[in-house]
Order: sequence, then structure tokens, then C-alpha cells
Amino acid sequence: MDNIDQQVQARLAEAQSRMHAAVENAVAECAAAAIEQAREDCPVASGRLRDSIGSEVQVDADAGLIEARVYAAAPYAAAVELGLGGSPPRPFLLPAAEGQAERLPALLRLG
Repeated sequence: MDNIDQQVQARLAEAQSRMHAAVENAVAECAAAAIEQAREDCPVASGRLRDSIGSEVQVDADAGLIEARVYAAAPYAAAVELGLGGSPPRPFLLPAAEGQAERLPALLRLG
């Protein structure tokens, strides 16, 4: 019976590892697509804002969390996105991220 228990535990651990990798890959794919969309939607004067768009995927294995952060590092990115200082908002990050957040569940079902 111990041998069967060990085999079951090994298979469960393997399945968990594959599932974790699939989720991490899906999150990374959505982050990359969000970057692409944000760069397409970003207002361009010099290209500095567009070129500052990036992402990072963070994994907290202890908490079982995988998250992606899509950002624009240019110092004036928030002013463009939110319309600060009397300028109208020209959102490019939030719509791109929201679109990918909606896509993620479908990727996980198909993956």
C-alpha cells in the first residue's frame, strides 16, 4: 500500500507542477499581448512612452500566486493614462490589461 501511495503522491505532484507551469505560461502570454496592445494604443510624440512599456511576471509559490504587472516607466505615463494636469485622459495601459484579463480564463481552459 505504501508503494501505491507514493506513486499517487508522485503523480499528483507532477500534475500540480504541470498545471503551475501552464498557468504561468498563460499569464506571461497575456502580459506580452497586453504590452503589444498598449504599444499600439499609446499616443506617440517621441516614442519614449511607447518604448517604456513593459511587464513582469511574479510567482509566489508559497501563496500559490502568479501575477503579471504591465507598466509604462516613463515619468509622465500616469498623466497621459489618467489625464492629469488639465489634459484629457488617453488610456492605453488599462484597456490593454483588461482585454487580456478577460482572455486568460479561455487560455487556461484550452491549454
